Amino acid sequence: MRTEAKDVKPFRMEKILVLGIFLLLMLIPRFPVSAIINPRDTMNFDTIQFTINNDGDGDPVDKKVDVPVYTPWSGTTPTLRIEFTITGTNNTSATAFYGDDAWEDWKNISITGDILYPVTESTLSHVGTNGEWQCLVTPIKPGGAIMLGIDWPGNGSATQTIQIINGTFVTPLVHSFSWGLDFLLKVSVLDIDGAPVKNAKVCLLWEEEDDEFNETEGFNKPGNGMNGEYWFWILREDQGSLPPKNITIAAKWVGDFWGYATVMMERPIAPPLVFVNDDYNGSTPGWGYNHFNTIQDGINAVAANGTVCVSNGTYGEDILVDKSLSLLGANKYSTIITGSGNGTGVNITEDNVTVQGFTIQNYTEGYGIIISSNANVITENIIADTIVGIGIMYGDPLAPSHSNNGYNTISGNQLIHNTLIGIGVYGRNNTLLQNSISESEYGIMVTLADSTNISQNNISENNNGVLNMASCNTTLYRNTFSQNRKVGLFEYCTSRAMVRQNNFIKNGRHAYFIQSLLPRIWLHTFFGIPISRSVWDENYWEKPQVLPHLIPGFISIVARGLILSSFYRVNFFQVDWHPAQAPYPSIEGT
Repeated sequence: MRTEAKDVKPFRMEKILVLGIFLLLMLIPRFPVSAIINPRDTMNFDTIQFTINNDGDGDPVDKKVDVPVYTPWSGTTPTLRIEFTITGTNNTSATAFYGDDAWEDWKNISITGDILYPVTESTLSHVGTNGEWQCLVTPIKPGGAIMLGIDWPGNGSATQTIQIINGTFVTPLVHSFSWGLDFLLKVSVLDIDGAPVKNAKVCLLWEEEDDEFNETEGFNKPGNGMNGEYWFWILREDQGSLPPKNITIAAKWVGDFWGYATVMMERPIAPPLVFVNDDYNGSTPGWGYNHFNTIQDGINAVAANGTVCVSNGTYGEDILVDKSLSLLGANKYSTIITGSGNGTGVNITEDNVTVQGFTIQNYTEGYGIIISSNANVITENIIADTIVGIGIMYGDPLAPSHSNNGYNTISGNQLIHNTLIGIGVYGRNNTLLQNSISESEYGIMVTLADSTNISQNNISENNNGVLNMASCNTTLYRNTFSQNRKVGLFEYCTSRAMVRQNNFIKNGRHAYFIQSLLPRIWLHTFFGIPISRSVWDENYWEKPQVLPHLIPGFISIVARGLILSSFYRVNFFQVDWHPAQAPYPSIEGT
């Protein structure tokens, strides 16, 4: 069925519309025209008013202040509270108040001039309503001024000036310094007439910490008042762990006439001091600059010759050290670098590196530490469960002697259960001192090395204690060789070794040597290793001996692996002419 709409007469529709409009107008609240302002609309005010309600000192509106008084050892820089109002009006008597709407923020207000630190969101704030603001500032010197201004987008601008009347002139002779270095801060103090103040009281504060860390009173002496100069050493250890941390200088000359200055701490491009903790994250202060959660990131960030401090924790990394630095663990028992089989715990390719205070473990198919550079120090570490605990690499064996890696010091380490070698030494002038080495095939292996010093080590429970091979001028002094299953000290094609005042106790064989003539000639020709015998003297051979002690071995024509029959070798021996009657003291701490 089709239904047709009925016609509505036009005059009735008109009456309904008029009635609706009337009711709508009756429901709208009536406001004065002068108060209805949409701040988002563009309105050019005839007048922008910046009114000082309180200048913070004395007469609240004379716009004259003194430098505020500092209380020594309070650690807090005094401030003045300046209160002001910002309004705008036009020729229709419309008024707006800056800051009463959220998009009118503090960034369009400028507070500049002779003040200690720039204003921030925390020191410049909107208070209450009707365009009321306040800021906290520290005037710094007499004769200066504080300039206040508003640049109201789309409307206009206005300024005010507050004069600084009384105070003291304080001037640092250097306005910035680099974090992480000792710094001599020199300060000049002048009175209100510009004359040197010889008996000023000068205080130093860390800006962020509200902490006064030094003060002095002048006695007209060099660096302490003479010519109005005052000197302070700002030491590295006092500068904290995270730059920048600026210095505030407060000084007075008579009464309560104070003055202030700032020395800015510069953040270096690469920090000289870096901290690593496996619990650090993006919320840690200094994250990504000098605070990291991996050792490699810390090494990459630190400046050359800097220090990386590693907190207790477990770090699963293969670490490359390619710059001179100190890598310091908090505790060698609980600061752990761990591998997952192959790889290298710490690979040192640059000179002058120190590694101290770590456990390095579980590189079961690789090295704990590889050194392929000079003048490094590896000390107070535990290295376990690797193929080679520490390896000082030779580089190219056919290169000139100056390319050898040397002058490395390995001291105070514990090397345990490194399956092939505890410490492997190549190169020149390396020192192994007061280490404890056990449970390896070879506790120490010295190969193609010159002037290696092996002193005061405990070498025990290895298959072979020390293998000194194809090397010259090796010194073995005051070591303890004990319970090594095959041999304590094995020398092969060595020259000029000095074996003196060592303990040999309960080894399968205390010492043994082989000298092969053709290899000795080859070593002499290509490596300059001289042909000369070793010297054994004053060693303890498990028990007191009256007669000289014989060290067995043999001399062969060719290398042992090429010997076809005993015809090519002759049994021989070397002699310790003055064997010790009692063991030497064991090395404490190893």
